[in-house]
Amino acid sequence: MQKAMDRRSERPNDGAPPPGVLVEDVPVSSRAGRAGFRAGDRLLEVNGRPVEDHLDVRFHAALGDWEAVVDREGKRIRVRVPEGPDPLGGLVLEEFRPRTCGNRCIFCFVDQLPPGVRPSLLVKDEDIRLSFLHGNYTTLSTIRDREIERILEQRLSPLYVSVHAVDEEVRALLLGVRPRRPLLPVLERLLAGGIEVWGQVVLCPGINDGPVLEDTVRRLAALHPGFRGVAVVPLGLSGHRREDDRLHPVTPDAARAVLETIDRLRKEIMPRLGTRFVFPADEFLLLTGTPIPPADAYEDFGMLEDGVGMVRDFLDRFDDAVDGVSPGDGPAIRELAVVSGTLFAPVLEPLLRRAERGTGARVFSIPAPNGFLGGGVTVAGLLAGRDVARALAAAGVRGDAAIPAEAISRSVGLFLDDWTPERTAAEAGVERLHILHGPEDLIRLLREGRVSEEGAGSYPA
Repeated sequence: MQKAMDRRSERPNDGAPPPGVLVEDVPVSSRAGRAGFRAGDRLLEVNGRPVEDHLDVRFHAALGDWEAVVDREGKRIRVRVPEGPDPLGGLVLEEFRPRTCGNRCIFCFVDQLPPGVRPSLLVKDEDIRLSFLHGNYTTLSTIRDREIERILEQRLSPLYVSVHAVDEEVRALLLGVRPRRPLLPVLERLLAGGIEVWGQVVLCPGINDGPVLEDTVRRLAALHPGFRGVAVVPLGLSGHRREDDRLHPVTPDAARAVLETIDRLRKEIMPRLGTRFVFPADEFLLLTGTPIPPADAYEDFGMLEDGVGMVRDFLDRFDDAVDGVSPGDGPAIRELAVVSGTLFAPVLEPLLRRAERGTGARVFSIPAPNGFLGGGVTVAGLLAGRDVARALAAAGVRGDAAIPAEAISRSVGLFLDDWTPERTAAEAGVERLHILHGPEDLIRLLREGRVSEEGAGSYPA
């Protein structure tokens, strides 16, 4: 599954766009405005080079003044923009439409979504630009020489690559199609050009674990330091997936075997490379009851959004937030129900006991089963509004409740099922629903009755 479903464009790529890049807005007083640009212009060339998106424009306009060829109502005109601190000179350019994925990955989570979800959640991108800008994963299975040359010329680094397996037969099985080109030569070409790469393996028990995983990690480690590291994450299986005898859930026993494999590989790799290189997602640790390692085990937390080190990061931030509490007149909120995914709830409960002692409030957790996607999905970031409402109502909560901000789309402010926080609060029957951006917001809410500006807010029913 990709890192952030809410980072996808709301506009699926439903046809070839017109050439060039649309100028959506330009302040009259800006350098570009004074040079003659107008909203509605379509920028075709910069310094004699064709452009197809705002990354092209930024790259070719980066040095000094620049000259553009613009299509304005069917007429081509030239505009020269003088040098300044902002290469674009004040232009507001359209966002590009993501290139969609032609793979048919047997574990693809998008294909496991229930009917009726908003169209943007169904967009499967395979776009090196989104990999560079937002950390989305790309398989490189259909990348063309022209795209590789662009990556190298424009230094689009780092990139994030879904490897899954280096063995090409296993890789083809997982991708559901025969890749146009083998992976390792593409990686070697990128790394030789100075591009850094992070990798991901979606672990499918019985397919790319065991010896296949060992082979994958060893061959990728041979590409270090350009290939920075690889995250191993468990496949997700929703209740809406098509039956496939090849796919099996990651059980505690399977997770334990993966951790043992990773531990052997690290003992082999660490003395040679000075890095652990391969990192298991937190879910493997939680499934097996393995203690969460200290922060230095995650090195620079470079794979945090893959779910690698998120629990440790939360624990350490919670410690800092609780330690920073000073005595006061009492809590601003006397009772708070905190909704979480079922996997994290056992970790959260003792933290809430500490929050109680530190603030004087009564704080308790509400593990919410995922009815929208199925019980096999256990993380808070994939809870639907109806799941949150159902869990709160079943627990008889009537006052203040809270959920992590990861459950709300950053782009549209909705749960996966398009419920708003206000509707969720009303359906749950709670007085207010608070959206928490980390443990700092939890402590601030209890002590001050508010969340930070980073937080997603508080919503009355």
